[in-house]
Amino acid sequence: MRLAFGAVLCSLVLIAGCEPPGKPEAGPGEDAKVMDFKTLFAGNCSGCHGPDGQKGPGRILNDPLYLAVIPKEALQQVIEEGRPGTAMPPWSMKHGGPLDSGQISALVNGMEQNWAKPVDLKGAALPAYSASGDGDADRGSKLFQRDCFACHVTGGLAGPVNDGSYLALTTNQNLRTSIIVGRPDLGMPDYRMLNIGKPLKEQDLLDLVTYLAALRPAPEMVSGSQGGMK
Repeated sequence: MRLAFGAVLCSLVLIAGCEPPGKPEAGPGEDAKVMDFKTLFAGNCSGCHGPDGQKGPGRILNDPLYLAVIPKEALQQVIEEGRPGTAMPPWSMKHGGPLDSGQISALVNGMEQNWAKPVDLKGAALPAYSASGDGDADRGSKLFQRDCFACHVTGGLAGPVNDGSYLALTTNQNLRTSIIVGRPDLGMPDYRMLNIGKPLKEQDLLDLVTYLAALRPAPEMVSGSQGGMK
């Protein structure tokens, strides 16, 4: 898995380390009636996801594969409620954010209308956004060593995603999405090329996520490393 230098350094912040710059205070204000997609995205999303939904520290959004994988209702929910355990905050007013439901729908619809288009899967099956099957950590470890190790370790081309400090700041769903979608804006290939140039299968995705999740430190260990805060 050959990546451009820095692909996962961005991925590390992607799900876990991005704090939205200049996030508006919750509640209505002068921009409460703004419904234009580009204006809403620039004011609320571009700080983490890039000015055009690419090359930001957060998840790539301007990507047909990502928009093909994530269901529209799931994208709406993520924006509304954020991602607990990561730096993605809730943006819905009912969850303490600055946007009403119409504005969030305008963001979701704008992404689909501007950035979604047919994806050539090159004969691969499109993975489900989420999965509840069982993975094999031992097999996942072997897959990681074969397909990911060169880039995703300390001193690699991208960054150590098997590091406990990183894994404590992300979720299994984010790991799965990152493996499926990659970071085409930064040179990281997606699941269609990660199995030695061939597509990863569903069991491969489950095994890789299970392996990485098994390296995540227990919550008390993370708290202890931060001055004993509970």
